[in-house]
Amino acid sequence: MTTIPNSPRRSRLRALPLATLGLALALAPACDDPAVDDIGEISQRDGEGQGGPTFNTNVIDTSDLPAIDTQGGTLDGVELLKVVVDDNGTMVMVDSDSLRVTEGTIEGEVSGTTIDGFAFLGSVWTFDVNGTQVSMTLEQIETSDAAGLYNPDNYYDLLMLDPERLVYTFSYGESPNIVRTCEYDTVAGARAVLYGDIYVDHGNGDITERDHTIYFGCISGAVGKAALHGYAPDSPSKPSVTVDEFELAVRAVRADYCGNGTSYTNVGNALTYDDRYDINEHTEVGFVTEALWETGVGATCVNRIRSTGLIPLTGLNCGDRTIKKCGSEKATKAEWDSSSDELWTKVPN
Repeated sequence: MTTIPNSPRRSRLRALPLATLGLALALAPACDDPAVDDIGEISQRDGEGQGGPTFNTNVIDTSDLPAIDTQGGTLDGVELLKVVVDDNGTMVMVDSDSLRVTEGTIEGEVSGTTIDGFAFLGSVWTFDVNGTQVSMTLEQIETSDAAGLYNPDNYYDLLMLDPERLVYTFSYGESPNIVRTCEYDTVAGARAVLYGDIYVDHGNGDITERDHTIYFGCISGAVGKAALHGYAPDSPSKPSVTVDEFELAVRAVRADYCGNGTSYTNVGNALTYDDRYDINEHTEVGFVTEALWETGVGATCVNRIRSTGLIPLTGLNCGDRTIKKCGSEKATKAEWDSSSDELWTKVPN
């Protein structure tokens, strides 16, 4: 097993096998800086976490390989062929169709015996990608706590990833041409969280339950970053949210106000949260209301467009609906106290 330091990749996929496949396949890119209708001139339950500021992304996922079917099916052009693990120096195959993820931990059987978690360190995963065989290595496994991704007292980076949850670093290629499958994140490096039995539509942002599926959620992308911020549907020791609430958190990370996959932010914009789930609360001075959010809808009101700081004068036109303005901070607080909204995001004034 080769371990490489956390560092940004200078060239996406370089000249390695996945590059020749164009495995930006499943990366249906999120829209950057879409036109905003009716934008005027710039003017201006208690949780455990500090609520920010933390940094968002407009990219829904940054993995070269976002999801696989564990039962031999093809998903988005990818078929899992085999996984082999190191058994005291001998590479042995994980039993067919036994692979799964439970509360973020990889599990499987070898000759009928269950293995999980750190037993997969150094495992090699082989896929057929649109007719070409490629492999990646699981080079590092850590708990979130050991990786420094859980610190509820850190009000700046919002490190709320369940401390018992495992995070994974995958790579492919051989030294010196090793490439990690996730893009680099300034807080989390190239780490990923794994989700069991969900599927993410990278076009419209919908997240649904899907049996026999593993989703690779790079923390540099919104699907992984939502868990970093405390919102995951399968936390091992901290409160979990439902899949619908998880989808809403991913939309909030991306400023997907309309709930249709369109992002109104840029990588690195700051935001804070309050929520109904006893996970985060606002603490930052100098932040003002961006939006209130509800599952199945997206934003129910918008005061600021995160990417620009602009204020919608007559609301935000989504095509099929117009999102109203939230109004003053006092009015927003009153609506929050009386409404069914579930997330309240703020951005710098």
